[in-house]
Amino acid sequence: MAMAQAIRVIDDGTHRMGNLAAYRPLWTSHGAGGSILSWLEYRLGRPALGVAVRGCEDPMAEIASTTPASIMVSARWMDARPDVLPAFGEHVVSEEGVLLAVHADHDILKAWCEGNLEQVQASTTATVISAQTLDAPWHLLDLLDFALGDRLAALEPTPVPSGVHLLGDAPVRIEAGATVDPGVIFDAEGGGIWIESGARIRPGAVLVGPVHVGPDSIVREQAVVRGSDIGPTCRVAGETNTSILQGWCNRAHEGHIGDSVVGAWSNLGAGTTISNLLNSYEEVSVRLAPGESRCRTGRLFVGAFVGDFVRTAIGTKISTGSVIGTGAMLAEESTIMGAVPAFAWWTPAGRRYWRFDKFVTSLEAVMARRGLKPTLGLVDRLREEFSSIQSA
Repeated sequence: MAMAQAIRVIDDGTHRMGNLAAYRPLWTSHGAGGSILSWLEYRLGRPALGVAVRGCEDPMAEIASTTPASIMVSARWMDARPDVLPAFGEHVVSEEGVLLAVHADHDILKAWCEGNLEQVQASTTATVISAQTLDAPWHLLDLLDFALGDRLAALEPTPVPSGVHLLGDAPVRIEAGATVDPGVIFDAEGGGIWIESGARIRPGAVLVGPVHVGPDSIVREQAVVRGSDIGPTCRVAGETNTSILQGWCNRAHEGHIGDSVVGAWSNLGAGTTISNLLNSYEEVSVRLAPGESRCRTGRLFVGAFVGDFVRTAIGTKISTGSVIGTGAMLAEESTIMGAVPAFAWWTPAGRRYWRFDKFVTSLEAVMARRGLKPTLGLVDRLREEFSSIQSA
């Protein structure tokens, strides 16, 4: 049987994800039992390659070959379905006007890559459908709700090692090369559990499905992980509840994270706790950036949206609905609230910004611990945002 035609998945920058997708394409974000790219492969039954506007490469991992394909799909299309993919010369658009997919020749796909949505839509015939799409940070939590259980329910189960306690009958899959120590509890009553190659689940950890643990991540002793998606090479302790940890996130100590998205290469100090419910039990609203108006989320449970490269000191408390900008360093004794600017340096001594050269030196040291280093393109984009903040 011939392999299905490959698709290209594009981040065209039309969303409001802010610092959660400022330095890597949206399709690299986790929340669906792996990356959005892999989720679309799963949903559409086709191999996928990723592209992004502005030539924004993924600084966290090598990108697959970008051999041209004639079908391009938006990374924003949460509930993508193969039966509504466009025929050649057509595009699919949501009722809200989000361009979801195009089937066309190279010139039209190139126009989308260059951000020329008008040319794409003028050159192809439209099919309008009802669709769930990703726009704001809390929609990644909607994706987690929608996708994680569905994807893990389709897993092919593997035997559970001796000494591991298993509850429930949802699929549990432990990939070759993963280690699950005796004394671990897998609660699969509410959903499946997927442990990828190179990951290790330490004694006494409790995973309450649906839970996905990415390659080379470590869930430490006595950790509790519920309904969450853990990216690659993370370190996880404490309590993680219905949250998404992007790749290379380090939260290796006690503390609670609920209904939150934590960016790549972030480091949360011991005891860092994120509130996910207002004492008034009201809908949570979020300020996406300092000075902006609040946005309604439609959700009762919302924690925080923590950008890439963020650090917090021990005992940091973060309020419900907070947004933490890229690279912020938070060591205040008071509770962090609202929107924190990128590159903030907040301590009991006052609020200022990183020196950019010091930030880059620190970032290089952090990434070197995992055998990686920031690309020149990433440093240039970080410098561009830093300069815009300083000149504002």
